Amino acid sequence: MATKLYLMRHGETLFNTQGRVQGACDSPLTDLGIQQALLVKDYFNENSIWFDSVYSSTQERATDTAKLVSGQSQVTQLKGIKEMNFGEFEAQPEFLLPKFRTGANSFEDLLVPFGGEDIVTVGKRALDSILEVLVNDDHADNILMVSHGATMWGICLQLGIQFPEGIGFSNCAICEFQYHQEQLELQKLILPTKAFKTYSFEGD
Repeated sequence: MATKLYLMRHGETLFNTQGRVQGACDSPLTDLGIQQALLVKDYFNENSIWFDSVYSSTQERATDTAKLVSGQSQVTQLKGIKEMNFGEFEAQPEFLLPKFRTGANSFEDLLVPFGGEDIVTVGKRALDSILEVLVNDDHADNILMVSHGATMWGICLQLGIQFPEGIGFSNCAICEFQYHQEQLELQKLILPTKAFKTYSFEGD
């Protein structure tokens, strides 16, 4: 039986509006972030998508988003899908972050000397956590997981997924995966903050 996994980023937070680095540290959803999550809830309802299981990272912004989107008061927290640790850059202005290496599409290991995580490590620990859930929760038709932008990017790098240039994970971005015969495949990227613009990856 195939399982649909909806892996999404949290709604807008206070630090997002302030342009501050938000990895291991946390800040609450803004009013707009709450509204974004509720719009995603409406989207799922309108498309008759109901969740058998709901998970979030251990960070408040993800857990609150998961509760709003699912309408459930209790969600299961997964430490493995928490956001990348940015080390000494946590809560600092984003412009202080190191620039990507030429041709790179992530921080790679640039944050490690500052006490942060390598994107490969982030992607692996998150993907391992997700696959463990998918193996054990094999009776679920639809699973919702709310995570974070850099973590989702790390997962996609682990899976060898390539996105069109300029495409990223805005707040509440949704990666729709299908898990079948131990294979996790991206089918769609849905961007709620871009009027639910959808990119299809089926058949890629």
